[in-house]
Amino acid sequence: MDSVETTDTTVTGASKSTKGGVVAWTNSMSTMHLGFLADLVASGARTSSGFKTCHYNQCAKFLNDRFKLSLTGEQCSNHLKKWWKIWGRLVQLKNLSGALWDEDTCTIRLSDEHYAGHCANNKSDIPFLNNPIEHYRAMETIFGSTTALGKYAKSGNDPFSIDVEDESEMQTSPNVGESSAKAPPKKKAKLVHIEDDPLVTTLKDGFKMMVDAIAKSGGDDDAVPDNLWDALAALKRFDEDHIAHYYAHLVDNPKTAKAFMMLKVDNKLVWLSRYVEKTFGVLYNLK
Repeated sequence: MDSVETTDTTVTGASKSTKGGVVAWTNSMSTMHLGFLADLVASGARTSSGFKTCHYNQCAKFLNDRFKLSLTGEQCSNHLKKWWKIWGRLVQLKNLSGALWDEDTCTIRLSDEHYAGHCANNKSDIPFLNNPIEHYRAMETIFGSTTALGKYAKSGNDPFSIDVEDESEMQTSPNVGESSAKAPPKKKAKLVHIEDDPLVTTLKDGFKMMVDAIAKSGGDDDAVPDNLWDALAALKRFDEDHIAHYYAHLVDNPKTAKAFMMLKVDNKLVWLSRYVEKTFGVLYNLK
């Protein structure tokens, strides 16, 4: 599935990594963010009333250590609201008349005609239909026992109980309207229901998510050079926020990171300058 996030590094507004600023979330950061919280669910750390402030602070520390940022627990909480909103839309899409659920690939499948008619009026649903849904297993672990419908309202009975009115950090806005495409009545497809012990399923999916995240960031082919941050920090003429953002980009692209480390200092400056200009519209004078 195409990444739900926009641009190469998912910039929402002005990119800042300082406390209280707007966060630029990369796909790798979101993977680690959801994986960490899913692991908390699997370990039983989350209470029946939802995640506590200490959980979000722990998540922020984990991400800060990994990506050399300065996120806060509040920013991690706001980012989870985005995925809660997406999960609510997925619940609705899985129940569309004629939709089939592929458990093996985590894909909501529609016939070609139904897909074309639905997406013509609901373009924001395109990433979630006839494509494997990114981060589905982690969302299922975190939100699977809740029901997100309507305006994804806060409910005291939901294990994940948060206020979603403030969506300034949201990076997607799935259209919550139903498909207006009219097709001949079809028999509603049966959804796959897992009959396994819920605790066993939660543990299995939570740990699988963490294993996948570790494999992506630490495998031999995808290994990030150990001294990558030091090499970037040595480029003193650049703003620290821009350096941190480029570091996250290189972590997402290990092959590019390795190529970057092979360059001479002057060429590294050129690479970083071009990235900052393309992403933020800021031009550094390298002369």
